Amino acid sequence: MVRTNTRRDMNLRNNLYNQKGAFELKDIDTQKREVSIYLSKFDTMDSDYDIIKKGAFSKSIKERGPESTSNRKIAFLRHHDWEKQIGKFLRLEEDAFGLFAVGQLGRSTDGEDAYRDYEDGIIKEHSIGFQYIKDKAKYIEDKNLESGGFYEISEIKLFEGSAVTFGSNEFTPVVDVKGEQKTDYIEKLTRELNVCIKALSNGKGTDERLHGIEMKVKHLTSQLVLLAGQESEIIHSIPSEPVIVDEFKWDNVIDSLTQKAETYSDYPKKAKDNAKRGIRLNEEVGNKCATQTGKLRGNQISTGASLSLDVIKRTYSFLSRARTYYKPSDEKACGTISYLLWGGDAMLNYCERKLDQLEDQ
Repeated sequence: MVRTNTRRDMNLRNNLYNQKGAFELKDIDTQKREVSIYLSKFDTMDSDYDIIKKGAFSKSIKERGPESTSNRKIAFLRHHDWEKQIGKFLRLEEDAFGLFAVGQLGRSTDGEDAYRDYEDGIIKEHSIGFQYIKDKAKYIEDKNLESGGFYEISEIKLFEGSAVTFGSNEFTPVVDVKGEQKTDYIEKLTRELNVCIKALSNGKGTDERLHGIEMKVKHLTSQLVLLAGQESEIIHSIPSEPVIVDEFKWDNVIDSLTQKAETYSDYPKKAKDNAKRGIRLNEEVGNKCATQTGKLRGNQISTGASLSLDVIKRTYSFLSRARTYYKPSDEKACGTISYLLWGGDAMLNYCERKLDQLEDQ
């Protein structure tokens, strides 16, 4: 019998690092900077055809939970990035629903960005980074499933819980949403878009935070455009002005996506090669390095994609800061991998020249 999930089967055999989620935010206490969240859900089949059973996290919590004596406690991260620890877990426990956690946000730059994203409603999803334990995953055949069966997981090794901007199914196409579900989905998307635009209008946080929100705005808008393209009449089901926040309007968002800004793809082959090398090195360490933005930038640069002036500015800003963490002799260091993903020295030099050139025009 052929099973479709070869990636998960390989990770199970080779004891590799995995990511799985995402689940919801339950509460936030802005005075204490604490968030109550679920990191995983029990007894529900996920997209990997796994069902995690209650008790699967108990050993990890005992050995490396908040109340353990371990100096390598389960980490509270952003986007599964070990260079972005946004706080610490005060509680980790299993209840009837799933893995419940209370996290306290730190006051580092990353912690402050996460705090603002929680407060603005940008972060609502969470997931886990873990390893399967081979003899704790029982395969059960089920001919009704496309995979031919599923795994019942009785124990996993938990390393971290992460706040994520996009949930695990965030990029699922919307073409199968029908009828009344379509109207509901439009309303959900416009509510989320409203939250993101309001956060952008506040302008608080680092460039990376604002860029992440900007990417979510573009994603949400693309989903609405897809829905509108299926049936022209559904556009009438959108409230007349669904995303007005101060000077921001829905029409402005659509217009900004349809405008053709000047782009550039004349960066050197060495920058593309560096990005390809960064992607390969990141895969070798289980894709644990770099943010989602960094991984996206690596894919863009490695394929020679055209970049807007805004992206070139952001790339130059990032590389200028990240250069100090680049260690050519240590190919497993996340600082090295992230720097290469963004094109390395070749891209830094290109961006500097390009910005100087455009400034002189």
